[in-house]
Amino acid sequence: MSERDEPKILELYKTVYEVANDKNSYVEKSTAMLNALSENRLSEEEKQQWLSYAGSIFASYLAVKLYEERGNEQYHLSDEGLDQVLDFFLNGDSGQEVTSVGIYACAQQLTTKDPMRCYELTRTAFSIYPELAGILGVAYRYEGKAAEEHITDECPFCGSRGRDIIPYYCSPQVLKLNDKPVFPPAKLWMKCERCGNYFTYNFPKENVGTINGHYTNDKSDIILKNKFSLSDYNQIFQQFKSMTSGNEYLEIGVGTGEMLAVALEFGYHTDAVEICREDCERISSALGVEIKWCDINDFETEKKYDVIVMGDVLEHVIRPVEVLKKVKQMLAEDGILWISTPNYNSAYARMQRFAHCMWHELNHYTYVSYETLKELLKKMRLEIVHYDMSIRYVGSMELFIRHAK
Repeated sequence: MSERDEPKILELYKTVYEVANDKNSYVEKSTAMLNALSENRLSEEEKQQWLSYAGSIFASYLAVKLYEERGNEQYHLSDEGLDQVLDFFLNGDSGQEVTSVGIYACAQQLTTKDPMRCYELTRTAFSIYPELAGILGVAYRYEGKAAEEHITDECPFCGSRGRDIIPYYCSPQVLKLNDKPVFPPAKLWMKCERCGNYFTYNFPKENVGTINGHYTNDKSDIILKNKFSLSDYNQIFQQFKSMTSGNEYLEIGVGTGEMLAVALEFGYHTDAVEICREDCERISSALGVEIKWCDINDFETEKKYDVIVMGDVLEHVIRPVEVLKKVKQMLAEDGILWISTPNYNSAYARMQRFAHCMWHELNHYTYVSYETLKELLKKMRLEIVHYDMSIRYVGSMELFIRHAK
């Protein structure tokens, strides 16, 4: 069990830890009660008190054990067994803390087996005890709104609904939610059977709001720190130079500013769009370039760009098809569109399955593969001319795309 998962000593664990830390007292008390029971010396009220005492210990121990051993096959319950345990917690009187952890522990056995039920049980657990994350060692309080209001039941890639959409995986993203109350405690991934892509059922879409405007500060002492080695971008830009001779460059989503800085070194005339105000201001100030602070769908220009870069952006956008159509309109006839995005059919993703971090990234709304994205681009009269495995993000792909001939 990782340090992150190790439970803290909160109210849920009081009974269990009291027993563990004072075994002799517990044994003496239990022995005395058992003897009194066998000799029929306890009143009905005393019997109920003893049963409640023993029951609280069992419920606490069971909840903790099921959670701590959730990855252990030995503790995987059958359907019937799981229903019995859930009934025990849902209809018992174990207290909010014990009940919520017990339900949550049961939910974790259904992440792939029954993802929708896992999601619903997680909501139930956090509704019963909104401070549940604190017991799991995470500074997060459930507010309810994120899990209840921003539901997507239509594929953002092909528009399919109904039977074409199936629950695929429920990520326990609460373990990553320190001080991030906008996100729900579970992330439910849906699969579109029609086009093959994945999207998030309960993503807080309203919080991806944007504000139009410009921000430029040419006089600043801000120093940008590299997230990756700048030389990691050399081969990418060498490809740009070999594929198109133009110098008009548009970057959508500047992130940490590394790629934009490299574009300047390679002599490109740069424009940039960034949805995050803090990133926009910081990168603009440090590099001394103008960055448009807006959603790409709200970016207006008459220019045609020789190179358009979307580095790790596609998985974040709410309307990916609209974005790609707009980008195509801005791409010069012999221009290159570069997209970096996670690939659920990558070698690493296949090997790691649901342990792969991309299933658990908070800000990711969609998840594509090379095959599904290729089909979508084909319908738009765009073609992939070069494929690279990303050396920056394990499990991601880097695609060089141009207008189809």
